[in-house]
Amino acid sequence: MTRFLRGLLICVAPVLVGLYVAATTFGGGTFLPWRPIMVDLDVYRRAGTVLLQGGDFYVLPGSLPFLYPPFAAVLAVPLALLPATVAQIGWATAGVLALLAVLHRFGLHGWSLSLVGTATVWFVEPVVETLAFGQLGIFLVALVVLDLVPGPRMLRWGRDGGRLLPQGTLTALAAAVKLTPAIFVVYLLAVRRTRAFVTAVLTGLAVTLASAVIAPRASLGFWSRLAHGDTGLGHSIIYYTNQSAMADVVRIFGLGSGAAAAALLLSAGIAALGVAAAVRWHRTGDVAMAVNLCGVASLLASPVSWLHHFVWVVPLALSLARRGGGTLPRLPGWFAALGWVFLGWVIASPFRRLPNGADAELTWTAGQNLLASTTALLGVAFLVGGLLVPLSARAVTSRGLEASPSASTYSSEAA
Repeated sequence: MTRFLRGLLICVAPVLVGLYVAATTFGGGTFLPWRPIMVDLDVYRRAGTVLLQGGDFYVLPGSLPFLYPPFAAVLAVPLALLPATVAQIGWATAGVLALLAVLHRFGLHGWSLSLVGTATVWFVEPVVETLAFGQLGIFLVALVVLDLVPGPRMLRWGRDGGRLLPQGTLTALAAAVKLTPAIFVVYLLAVRRTRAFVTAVLTGLAVTLASAVIAPRASLGFWSRLAHGDTGLGHSIIYYTNQSAMADVVRIFGLGSGAAAAALLLSAGIAALGVAAAVRWHRTGDVAMAVNLCGVASLLASPVSWLHHFVWVVPLALSLARRGGGTLPRLPGWFAALGWVFLGWVIASPFRRLPNGADAELTWTAGQNLLASTTALLGVAFLVGGLLVPLSARAVTSRGLEASPSASTYSSEAA
């Protein structure tokens, strides 16, 4: 009981600050009385309601569409059944707790966990916007980190403190909710974590097929449109807070099919670069940095990565900050500096001052396009650095991290 109360006290400050941020970030929202403007959470709840009514949740009332795979709509049903206030407070609280779980996985505990968590939900713009929109980005990052990154656990199973679910399960669930985390399934295959890869594939197929049984017509429509290249995004892809490489290309060269095809090729190349860099770091035993490199690649390679999607800056910052020996390779100063510059740029996000709206992004000058493209340029430079930086740690065997003598202590606390 004492441990539970201590954990509860540690969570109080970040949760309260997170609720305040969620309610007041956007103009018109208030904390007391509780009146947030969580527009994305409203979309999720409407999708769940339409599913319960037997309708097509890809045709929703209101101006904002539901763009996620059908499994996400199935998971939204409980949100639709709850009163709005309960859903909003519960969603924001769960988001903060998921963020604290990520921080704990990287070794923070006690009051340092509480202080860093509070500062993160107050100062880090992608986290702030995620809470304010009622977005699910924090949950996606937490699912992947808790599944793949070794470290201390809040929940243990059995006498030996084993994991609750087989590795690959949570990553698959993240990819089934939003397709972007599927890059981590490719990563598992590339580092020869065969059992985790198979688990991820089977889990993803199982929940996707189950969703198709629950909502067959909507599922058929979603996957058919996606197979024909229709993501449902339309002109919104050029919006200035979309910081993906594809958005940069389309803003410069227009919305034609040629530019879109070139952008897709570029995105595929960035994804491959990220996986290659991740494999290299995984083989040194630094699984955390490997996963973060994949996370950055997923942001840049996705057709749409709004600023609030960049929650990956949080675990990346922790990965950059926790150098200091042990079994992990030492980070060269220039590579660490490049990572911090990328993080600082995302958090400061100077591109938010650019002209926007009514397709103004298509009329930007060369300098304005360069400013908007800096996120992708810095991110790609960081990935290239991750691939080229000399690493001196002993390599992990092809059977995985647990097989490495140099990583035995580190991996003993794996999720």
